[in-house]
Amino acid sequence: MNEALIIIPTYNERENLKSLCDQVLTALPSADLLIVDDNSPDGTGKMADAFAAENPRIHVKHRAEKD
Repeated sequence: MNEALIIIPTYNERENLKSLCDQVLTALPSADLLIVDDNSPDGTGKMADAFAAENPRIHVKHRAEKD
């Protein structure tokens, strides 16, 4: 794990998640991302899983409900 962990809480963020992740990873090259998805009905969690599968700096936590 890198020096810092940036936590990004999400709920229905499918439209902007890719851009946000790209911007954070570029701006903070020594940081990892933890995307915490609150069971987004728009598929944000699945998208986050795909990003994590492609990039070892991205991690995902799924929560059962919006909290």
